Amino acid sequence: MTDLFFLDEETPNEVQPTWPAWKILIVDDEQDVHTITVLALKNFDFEGRNLHFYHAYSAQEAKQILQHEKDIALVLLDVVMESEHAGLKLVRIIREELHNLTVRIVLRTGQPGQAPEQKVIRDYDINDYKSKTELTASKLTTLMYASLRTYRDIIVLEKSKLGLEKLIVASRGISSRGALSKFISVTLNQVVNLLNLDSTVIFSCETNAFEFDGKKFTVYSLENDDLETESVSLEELPAEKAEILLQAFNKKANVFHHSCLVMYCANQTNTILFYAKVEHPLSQLDRHLLNIFTENLIVILENIHLNELITSSQRELLYRLGEIVESRSNETGNHVKRVAFYSELLAQLIGLPEEEVELLKIASPLHDIGKMSIPDSILHKPGKLTGEEWTIMQTHAQRGHDLLCGSQLMVMDIGAIIALSHHEKWNGSGYPSGLEKNQIPIYGRITAVADVFDALGSDRCYKKAWPLADVLQLLEQESGQHFDPRLVKLLLDNLEKFLEIRDRFVDK
Repeated sequence: MTDLFFLDEETPNEVQPTWPAWKILIVDDEQDVHTITVLALKNFDFEGRNLHFYHAYSAQEAKQILQHEKDIALVLLDVVMESEHAGLKLVRIIREELHNLTVRIVLRTGQPGQAPEQKVIRDYDINDYKSKTELTASKLTTLMYASLRTYRDIIVLEKSKLGLEKLIVASRGISSRGALSKFISVTLNQVVNLLNLDSTVIFSCETNAFEFDGKKFTVYSLENDDLETESVSLEELPAEKAEILLQAFNKKANVFHHSCLVMYCANQTNTILFYAKVEHPLSQLDRHLLNIFTENLIVILENIHLNELITSSQRELLYRLGEIVESRSNETGNHVKRVAFYSELLAQLIGLPEEEVELLKIASPLHDIGKMSIPDSILHKPGKLTGEEWTIMQTHAQRGHDLLCGSQLMVMDIGAIIALSHHEKWNGSGYPSGLEKNQIPIYGRITAVADVFDALGSDRCYKKAWPLADVLQLLEQESGQHFDPRLVKLLLDNLEKFLEIRDRFVDK
């Protein structure tokens, strides 16, 4: 991806982002100390953020506040309160019990002798030690700058670490093996996750993805974890959204406003723009992480394109191989394509995972590959086979399995299972192993229904195509005998979808 850039221009009416105040906890049993501290710092601000004070008059009150408010930047802590070392005990609680290592702690004491400075600095995880008498307004201001700078840097490091962890998780969660829609769906979820770096506050985030062909957008939105799409023209989009999308598309780079962004991802065939509108200003860290995330997305999107090319080539190769087998046995070449799409549809209807559905679709054309080893005199015989010939014909299931297994390719392994099991029968009377019911692999059961449904309705060297009514009657008769009854019911209940496939791949 070429030069990622930040869009610094702001429209005249645009409201500038405001950041929350720094949280300061004053812990002291003297009311005057609270009052004087607040007065001394009433006009203080650091990096455009003022101060918000919390007040505790005992170590116990301070503990309760710290348990509830996780992002306090600085504790100004008295040593002697309800007990002589109440402040020092609170330091231990903050660091060891509350496990808060980010808050800065400055001890303030009016009785330095009761808590010697060197001993306290050495033995307690504090950041400064001051006598109340030396903390003039000027020195208190200096102390605030130093403490808040340190706290800011620690938080940036913590958020960077958290952000990088989320970046790794987000990138791992987006696979290049799935379809483009899956890539978009998972990415939309991960963008929201990545922007919520602060575990104490969850920001709402409006997200969409836009696939753009230069004229119109396909808009992808997540609704209850379902990805919904609609086609819209540029003119139908809100002006602000259209403007930032076009900027990203024309620049071929990420674009950031203070509260919205577009991430630009493209491969050779797809341009995807991920849009997000957030309710909090985007920090430099947010932008940096999103830029890195985008670079990962582009790699994944390119891998999706390469996987699609490989899958398409692999599918075409297996179709051609299946067609060679079918043409050798004087059967229609389109048979393998119809069986592939019938198998895909049955697998979807019965609820197989998406990845398995795709593999089954690719592998099913290999169901009869074992026929390559059957002699022509048997394969092309127009009449009924003798007992000996039928025994030889049945060997094609095992031979097909033996040809395909052991390749270490999942699609070939599934093809081997199909080749071996697609002539098994639900009642156990099939071959080669006499398996029954759920002993028969689901891939074989699905391909068996798809294969017979198409074979009966197609011309073969030994028969004419059956009328559709006769095909359906046989399927009903063989439901629970030859075929898995669930699969037969799914085919009959969705017959129009199967007929659409049949009509799409008509024999010529």
